[in-house]
Amino acid sequence: KRRQRIEAIADWIAHSSSPLAASSYSSERHAGGIEEQGEVGEGYDVVALQELWVRSDYEHVAERAKEAGLVHSRFFYSGAIGSGLAILSRHPIVSAFVSPYPLNGFPLHFIEGDFFAGKAVCGVCVDVEGVGKVDVLNTHMYAPGGEGDTITGAHRVAQAWELARIATEKAERGRHVLVMGDFNSQPHSLIMRLITTNGSLLDSFAETHPPPPSITSAAHRALSPVEAMHAHGITCDSPLNTYSAPKLRKKRSGDEVVLRGGKRLDYILYRSPADSPWQLRAESTSLELTEPIPSLGVSYSDHFALSTTFSFTQQQQRLPDPLTPDLLSPALSNLHGAYRASLASSRFQLRMFLGCIAAALGLTVASSFEPLRALNWLFTLLGVVAGAGGATFLYTGFLGGSWEAGQLRNVITEMEAELQRIRIAR
Repeated sequence: KRRQRIEAIADWIAHSSSPLAASSYSSERHAGGIEEQGEVGEGYDVVALQELWVRSDYEHVAERAKEAGLVHSRFFYSGAIGSGLAILSRHPIVSAFVSPYPLNGFPLHFIEGDFFAGKAVCGVCVDVEGVGKVDVLNTHMYAPGGEGDTITGAHRVAQAWELARIATEKAERGRHVLVMGDFNSQPHSLIMRLITTNGSLLDSFAETHPPPPSITSAAHRALSPVEAMHAHGITCDSPLNTYSAPKLRKKRSGDEVVLRGGKRLDYILYRSPADSPWQLRAESTSLELTEPIPSLGVSYSDHFALSTTFSFTQQQQRLPDPLTPDLLSPALSNLHGAYRASLASSRFQLRMFLGCIAAALGLTVASSFEPLRALNWLFTLLGVVAGAGGATFLYTGFLGGSWEAGQLRNVITEMEAELQRIRIAR
């Protein structure tokens, strides 16, 4: 057997790495986080980072990670402010890529920032001595939209389809594939079922842990927060996390997240090529960096890290459940609903564009009337605002709307073709 240790640091130092601000406090958190990573990173082969927005932060992390033997690294650019993704490796990196998701939120939702960040899947191909080439994929998926079962989650459904396609392509080249990061989706969600079935990927945590007790059972109620965290693989919204605790106190006591003790949003998935004599097997999976930074008393991030130890074995790998019409049908219904909503939103924003242009022209004419000279400056200002609003609605309604509708049609066409193939095969 050959053992490899893999770690996915989801949203690590997310609160201290910002494209808009930096402070001495964040520098202290960097130091604390990197020191700890230097300790737990001993012996790890690959580390995946998300929400590492600033290049200088990446350089600092990569430099300190070399002390733990992670001497190879890549930082990935995407969108206007970057993907926030990076990969550290003990083994030589043969090649690298980054593929922004075609659907990534909405340009008008600038506070969310997903559209401008360019959420993506990135990856490196590492050459592992005695094993060969292994593809390591890292991703951070679109956050809003719940579990993907409504039209608000359609963008993440499309991302799930794209991620599974890329993982499949890598495996078909005859390489072992690891897919890790922040999927912003819980295990039972439509998103995760699409990824694992369409990509033939296994979940390392589920493969190495027994099914957790139901959150309504007496067995679950008897668990402490720490025990619940390890039983359910909680990486986000844990009461043990200093960033999540204030948010949880605002939720109802009967809320599902409160009852479970948080969410499992971060994963290490894997698969081996079907014709390979050696197959990946997850031996153990554990949560890391769950304790606060000793010198500061705050968590390293709003997510805990996840690590898995793999072995290469000649035993046949267990296959995930196959893709079925029962899974594709709700996904297609979701996407069709989002497509109709996109067309309606685009038409509304184009009407807003025409209204803003009419208002701008009216205000321009009004500012020229002699009796209203005292208000000329106000009419001029409002005319500028109306013109800017019109330009924004033209951009988001025509360009953004056409882009979204086209990309949704692409995914719908691919899913419908796959659904037809499955039905014919039956």
